[in-house]
Amino acid sequence: MESLIRRIVVVGGTAAGWTAAARLASVFGGTVSVTVLEPPSRPAGVSETGQVSAVPPELQRELFDRLGVPEEEWMRACRASFATAVRYADWRAGMAGASAAKGSGRFRADHFYRTCAPLSSCEEFTLLECWQNRRGSGETIEAFDYACFREPPLLDAGKSPRWMDGRAAVPYGWHIDTAMFTRCLRDLAMRRFGVRAVRDTPVHAERDADGMLTLLHTAESGPVPGDLFLDCTGDERLLMTGMLGEPFVDTDESPGCDSAVTVTVPMDEETHAIEPFTTVTALPDGWAWKMPLLGGFGAGRVYARDLTGPDEALKALGDLYGPLPRNATVRHSGYRTGRLRRSWAGNCVAVGRAAQVLEPLADDGLGEVLRQVGHLVRDFPALRDREAPAARYDRAVRRRHEAARDLAALRYAVAPGLDTPFWADRRARPLPDAVRESLAAYRAGLSPGQDTQEVVSYTLLASLLTKPPSPRPALAHRPAARREADALFLRVARQQQILLETLPTAQEYLRRLHNRPPSVAADPCAAPGRHTDPSLPPVTA
Repeated sequence: MESLIRRIVVVGGTAAGWTAAARLASVFGGTVSVTVLEPPSRPAGVSETGQVSAVPPELQRELFDRLGVPEEEWMRACRASFATAVRYADWRAGMAGASAAKGSGRFRADHFYRTCAPLSSCEEFTLLECWQNRRGSGETIEAFDYACFREPPLLDAGKSPRWMDGRAAVPYGWHIDTAMFTRCLRDLAMRRFGVRAVRDTPVHAERDADGMLTLLHTAESGPVPGDLFLDCTGDERLLMTGMLGEPFVDTDESPGCDSAVTVTVPMDEETHAIEPFTTVTALPDGWAWKMPLLGGFGAGRVYARDLTGPDEALKALGDLYGPLPRNATVRHSGYRTGRLRRSWAGNCVAVGRAAQVLEPLADDGLGEVLRQVGHLVRDFPALRDREAPAARYDRAVRRRHEAARDLAALRYAVAPGLDTPFWADRRARPLPDAVRESLAAYRAGLSPGQDTQEVVSYTLLASLLTKPPSPRPALAHRPAARREADALFLRVARQQQILLETLPTAQEYLRRLHNRPPSVAADPCAAPGRHTDPSLPPVTA
């Protein structure tokens, strides 16, 4: 009996669906066929028209490098800009607009950055612990992010993370037009890797005696057979919930936001600089985000329906970012935070929002999709041996869901300057055990050790909590570690100055990139080979 999977069916023409299809076809091409069943009611490859998304640094390494597409080519195809960090505005000052009125000292009480760069270490101590020791003993008043990372002053100046010759100076992610990104991947997957697209709606599924899906009947295109099925239909969960009955479990510990309004706004790039970061702004009854692109930006407002109405939420976006033009694209949506009871049931695997939904403050979007598809590639199952890979996949999705949920809860719990019904209610909610333990450990001066999640929590707390931390007793006995840290702090400051003087602005770099036509073919995602324009060399991964 045949024991290998030969046919993969991806349901959902979303960014997650085409990311999974392209990645799987590139890995298993020639031995496995991949079919994408996408909705007929939308233009091909367009499922999130006009939305802007932030994607993480690993997108190039984990997806496009493996697909053979240079960074500058897919950036052109997706109208992409840089996302070197997330800028948190007014999470400590407690009043929207305070950041514009506070002045320009290096220790800013009204904004901080979470960069894409890893945190340096001194012996077994993180640089964060060394900063805590210096700040607690009065040796410095400099903010954590400005002391420990090169990026904050560069971001204040609007600098590109790359020099004009294409070399990367600091780690960064991107902002993308989601519809253009989806079309790019669709064309690439079909032309280069032989993925087949069927534009139709699944209406009924057939199963074998073991309960495994064997084929999907569509409304007009007939049956679509498969051995492994991926549900990439987002909140609809057409396969997992609609056909298999897998329940969606609400997250009890949700901070309580359940609605969002998003806008896509055209912008005159001659008069508005392109910020190389995502901005997340605390508001009296929720929070808002902004993601710039060349020629426009995407923005959104997250709120709780029991405290704020849709019209009021939209007005707050206009108050924050200026009057919305008539041609701004506005969308209202609600959401339930939670996850499927099982993300892999039988021979059906949920990917992206079909597997889990987090509040936008915690949602990693395509970053989580890449991790899920990576699990599937590494633990690709046989036809009759799915239990072990399914259990591992489900544990990984659940673990990351809980970690992201906990980090969002931590942000709400310790934001100190916001005394409104919304924020008082969020702070009064019970914290997950992991969050309470992390907060207590930070305040007690304990080390985060090698626990990655604990380090992430500590970096957030170092930026949000305005009270100086206590000096670290262990460092008092480690003069060599303190000297190494002092040298690192000086090196960061020197590199900040050098990069400020040598890097172009993000506006300058992106104009040059996007105004220059692709060097190989009219369709960047379909063009084979490497970028050959000598004036804009490719990035070394």
